[in-house]
Amino acid sequence: MAALATFAAVLLGLSVISADLFLTTDSPAEGLADGWVPVNEVPLVIKIGLVGKVEPQKIITLAAPFNGEVHRWLVEQGQRVDEGQVLLQMDPALIDIQMREALAAQLKARRLVGELRDWASGKQVIRARTTLRSAGMALQRSQTRLREDQGLFAQGIIPRNELDDQQQQVGLQEVDLAAATEELRQTLEQGDSELLDIAEMEMANASVKYEALSRLRGQRELVAPFSGVVIPAATLSESGQALSMVFQNGSHVTQGQALFRLADIEHLRVVSSVSELDVNLLREGQAVEVEGDGFEGTLKGVVSAVSGLATPDDDLGNSAIFPITLLLSQPLLAPEPSVRLGMSARLSIVTYRNEHALVVPVSALRRVEGLTTVRYRWAMNQPVEEVAVTTGHSTPDGVEVFGLSAGLVEAL
Repeated sequence: MAALATFAAVLLGLSVISADLFLTTDSPAEGLADGWVPVNEVPLVIKIGLVGKVEPQKIITLAAPFNGEVHRWLVEQGQRVDEGQVLLQMDPALIDIQMREALAAQLKARRLVGELRDWASGKQVIRARTTLRSAGMALQRSQTRLREDQGLFAQGIIPRNELDDQQQQVGLQEVDLAAATEELRQTLEQGDSELLDIAEMEMANASVKYEALSRLRGQRELVAPFSGVVIPAATLSESGQALSMVFQNGSHVTQGQALFRLADIEHLRVVSSVSELDVNLLREGQAVEVEGDGFEGTLKGVVSAVSGLATPDDDLGNSAIFPITLLLSQPLLAPEPSVRLGMSARLSIVTYRNEHALVVPVSALRRVEGLTTVRYRWAMNQPVEEVAVTTGHSTPDGVEVFGLSAGLVEAL
């Protein structure tokens, strides 16, 4: 009997799981004669209660599309905006200059590519060929004149110096012919395939740059990609403290600079924390009921993440705290939803559910040859059996057991 009393005391101690845990069961029926208690299937639900804060599931940062000044700032911090609403307009003066420069470079590159593709029949090649042809014809005339002068000199008709002058003229025209030939060769090389490839790449780069600038200019109006709440952009000070950035009409911004953030208000989450005593009771996908003082009704959700890393704490004596995240199942589509960002919320998380649980009084459990058993009979007129059972969760009404059917158990 002492061993039985000790076992009963241990089971009673298991019934206190945590200060936040509560359950739902039907109360057992009153005992029958001779200490026999009816045991029927009842729903057993164990929950853990937490508190948290409402946050958006998604926050995006909207940045300046290009360098320039803010033309019109159309929203305020904390303002709710609808999908497609214009939030800000940029002054396109600077990007218009860049677009004109890019367009000029594109046109120049396009003209160069056209010239190189028709280089063999282009003006420079024609000019070089004409120069070469003229030099060749002039040399032929001088050579003919030299042969005539040589005959006349042999006959003593012209003096020696006149023949020397003609020979010198032929030499000079031979040099001109060689120079014209080299010029034609160099001119033809200016239109080879490698130079054409380079010019085509430069034209492609200029075209891409112009198109990119054109797309950026098309973003001069920043619009909300979804319905949400405007949150100021944050930056870090020299001391590492977060500072809110505030802009106004005429403020100069650079491309990619964060202007503000947009928090999704149709899909919310609740962030909370749980102690190390209860963290192992939580699993992703567990059902959650959310209530709050600032909004009406009960919202449904699920556990989406349970951190595997505790929140840093320098006090080694404190119990470890683990962050958790819960997603609300239904989107909040009302024009003025009562659930707002930053509101506090009470969470009720179902950690265990058994729709067909059997709960017996602690005093009905016995230890026989190392096994946990109960004295069981299906009805009062049926014989008594010693049935081995497996214990489950403790409740204020007793202990959940497995391996037993509905009927009667003997409670001491």
